[in-house]
Amino acid sequence: MLRSDVLVVGAGPVGALLACILARAGRSVLLAERGRLRPDAGSNPDTRGYALSAGSVTLFEDLGYWAALKPFATPIREVHVSRQGTLGTVSMDADSQGVSALGQVVPAARIDAVLAGELARAGVRLLEETRFESLAPAQRGRRQAVVAGADGDQRISARLIVAADGIRSAARAAAGIDVLRRRYDADALVFDVRPARAHQGRAFERFTPEGPLALLPQSDDRMNVIWVAPTDVCDRRQALSEFERVAELQGHFGWRLGRLQAAGRVGRFLLEQVRARSLYAERLALVGNVAHGLHPVAGQGLNLSLRDVATLAAGILRADDPGAREVLAAYAAARESDIDRVAAATDFLARGMLADGGLMPHVLGAGMLALDRLEPLRRFFAAQAMGLQPQPRHLLRALPAARKAAARRGATGRSRGAPA
Repeated sequence: MLRSDVLVVGAGPVGALLACILARAGRSVLLAERGRLRPDAGSNPDTRGYALSAGSVTLFEDLGYWAALKPFATPIREVHVSRQGTLGTVSMDADSQGVSALGQVVPAARIDAVLAGELARAGVRLLEETRFESLAPAQRGRRQAVVAGADGDQRISARLIVAADGIRSAARAAAGIDVLRRRYDADALVFDVRPARAHQGRAFERFTPEGPLALLPQSDDRMNVIWVAPTDVCDRRQALSEFERVAELQGHFGWRLGRLQAAGRVGRFLLEQVRARSLYAERLALVGNVAHGLHPVAGQGLNLSLRDVATLAAGILRADDPGAREVLAAYAAARESDIDRVAAATDFLARGMLADGGLMPHVLGAGMLALDRLEPLRRFFAAQAMGLQPQPRHLLRALPAARKAAARRGATGRSRGAPA
C-alpha cells in the first residue's frame, strides 16, 4: 500500500499546481493522473489560450513559476465588449485602470508543460495512466482509494484526498457528492487565427445571437478564437475547410483587424454548467472543474479554480492535519460566495445576452452604454474581470512558515517533499 499526506487525483493545471505547492512545503504528495503528462508543449493537442487575471498571475509569481510562463504570455492591454445588433459597447484599457495589463493570455499547453516539469522538482510522486476505481470510508485519520494502472490496482492511504479530475470526476462520484448539471445547447470551437493588423494586446468579446465569440491576443500576433454556437452549427463549421471557416468567422467578427487567416488546428469543447452540492466530504475536497464547471464566456473558469487552489493550500499549510473536518469546512465556507457569484454571472452572459426579441436587446445595449460611460461602474467591472478580489498572495502567507516547518521535519527525517 502507498501512503501519503495528500493524494491529488488529476494532473491538470489545478491538480498539478496544488500538488507542487503542498510538496514544496514538505507534505508528502501523490498525484494520480488518467493520462500521461506533457512536458513538451508541442505534443499537447489542447488549443486553448487561458486568460489569466491579475490575481492568477500573482499566484504564479509568488510561487516562482511565472518566469517560465512569461516568455509565452501576451498582456491584455485593452478589452472591447460588444453585442451584435446594438450600439452599446464597453471598452477598458490598462492605463485607465492604473495597471500595466488587464490580464495575460498563456497557451494551455505551456502551463501544462511548465507544471509537468515542476512536479519532480517539488518531490511529488506521480502515477500516470491510472483510472480511479473506488474510495473507502475514513478510518483512524486516513482514507483509502484504489486506482487501476498498467501494473494492476494500487491501494493508496492518505490523510486527505483532493479530487481535481475534471467535470466528470470519478473521485467525486465515488465520494457520493451530487451535482447540479445544466447542459448548454452549444459547444465551443477553439482555434488560432492571424489577423492582417497587429492586435496590440486587444481582446474582444462579442455577443451574437448564437452565443459569445471571443478573440484573445497571443504571441506572434496570433489570436485565440473561442467561438460558441449551437451544437449543429458547430458540426457544420467543424466540417468546413480552414478557408471557409475563417471566412464565416470574418463575417461575424468584422474587419477591425483586417483579414483573418487560419493559424492552427481546431479543438471542440462541450459546454455545461456543473455545481457540486458540497465542496467536501470526509477527508476529501473538491477543486476546480470538479466543484464548478462554467461556461467559458469571460474566461473565468481557470481563474476561479486557481482561487480554489490558493484557499485550500493556505488552509492545509496552516493545519497539522490536512484532512481535518474544520480545515475542509473553512475551505468550503471561504469559496462558496465567490463560486456562486461567478457561476451566476457567466450563466447570465451565456444565456441572458442571447435575448433577441422585444425590448431586451435595447435594454442590454443601453446598459452597456451606461457601463462604458460611468467611470465607477467601469472600474468595478474591470476589478471583477481582473480578479482583484483578495489576492492569492494574502492567502498564501502561510507558505513561508510551512517551508520552515518542512525544513525542521526534514532534519528529523520525516519530510518527503523537496524544499521550495
